[in-house]
Amino acid sequence: MVPWGKPPLVRGIRNRTQRRLLESDRYYGWYVVVGCFALSLMTAGTMFSFSVFLGPVLAEFDQTYASTSLLFSIQSLVTFTGAAVLGFAMDRYGVQRLLLVAAGLIALGLLGASRAPSFYWVVASYSVVAAAGMGITFVVAYTTPPRWFERRRSLATGVAVSGWGVGIVAMPPFVESVIGQLGWQATYLVLGGLFAVAIAIAFVLLADRPSAIGAETGEEFVTRQPAANGGRSVRSQLDATLETMLTPLFAVVFLALLVVFIPANAVLVYVVDFAEAAGLTREIGVIALSLIGVMNVVAKFTAGWAADAIGTDRMLAACTGLMCVALLAMVAVPTPATLLALSAVFGFGYGGIAALMSPLVANLFGTDDLGTLFGLTCIGFAVAGVAAPYAVGVGVDRFGSYDVPFAAAAVIGLISAAFFLAVRVVRTDV
Repeated sequence: MVPWGKPPLVRGIRNRTQRRLLESDRYYGWYVVVGCFALSLMTAGTMFSFSVFLGPVLAEFDQTYASTSLLFSIQSLVTFTGAAVLGFAMDRYGVQRLLLVAAGLIALGLLGASRAPSFYWVVASYSVVAAAGMGITFVVAYTTPPRWFERRRSLATGVAVSGWGVGIVAMPPFVESVIGQLGWQATYLVLGGLFAVAIAIAFVLLADRPSAIGAETGEEFVTRQPAANGGRSVRSQLDATLETMLTPLFAVVFLALLVVFIPANAVLVYVVDFAEAAGLTREIGVIALSLIGVMNVVAKFTAGWAADAIGTDRMLAACTGLMCVALLAMVAVPTPATLLALSAVFGFGYGGIAALMSPLVANLFGTDDLGTLFGLTCIGFAVAGVAAPYAVGVGVDRFGSYDVPFAAAAVIGLISAAFFLAVRVVRTDV
């Protein structure tokens, strides 16, 4: 085991808080959901505030837009491709230890960005060091609730990660206001302080699984009680992960989660410019993007509830169909009213997909190696996040409009709906 531990004062506060909450009438898993909500809110809020920092950083260091886009591209790659390694570490060493590492990385990265003497110092601090910490908080937020829930797994995870949508909607305007008052460098310190609060809340509330703190699960687990995940060697953990990775079922899930984020990333990056290019106003595009964020939050609750009733694979296929059909309709009928209505539909589909990723992996492969397996699927949508915006940009240059690239992204996305439905062909106990 790793030789780091918790300071006595912190351990005492955490133990006393958990004891009081365990004595309440509410299932302790819902307090875990609260901690994960705080993590997902600050993770998404910090990541997607990039666009607000773009102008000030560009002006400060006299960089081009192409150069400053490196901040987001590298940040996304580090956060999501590092999730597999970070997930493996979480499965092995536990949530609390990884949260301590995350706190250190995020504090160091945001402090470094606030003191950056050059553009590449910002890249190293924000897009590498802090992003590695956010990779931990991302994996923790998405994979801890499924270990605490079975009967209501999708609903609980959806509520926990609805903080992601709240962060996307609420944090950029907040960050813009703080930059206007304090400047962009001091704003990184403000984000660091808020992130510290979120990690502290999560550290106090979270535990790896019910058995770790003696929590009663009642009727939440209908198949088997979640067992403690300890005593395995690194080799046996790696062997178990490799065995799962080589199954046809994991290949189907990986491909589905890779392909489904192609239309998602295409719209999230280009919808504002699409509105302007289609003869609508840029303001309409901004409102459309905001609607996607709002409906993303709504879907986290409703899609999770529905998935617990009809199955995660079926609900993922339905959300994918909604998202892709809405994108095709945007291209076919680009009016202000239709763009706004279809953006709401698109946002619901996208939010449902994001909420159900880790519950699907947990339902199919169990929770013993959930952090590792979910982290591996993150590599797929990290690739989509880098490739899709570039491909759409090339398509716009080639065809002179968004019609062909957006339609192609929608059709490709529909393939993932078929992958989700194929899950039941490979395995029936979803």
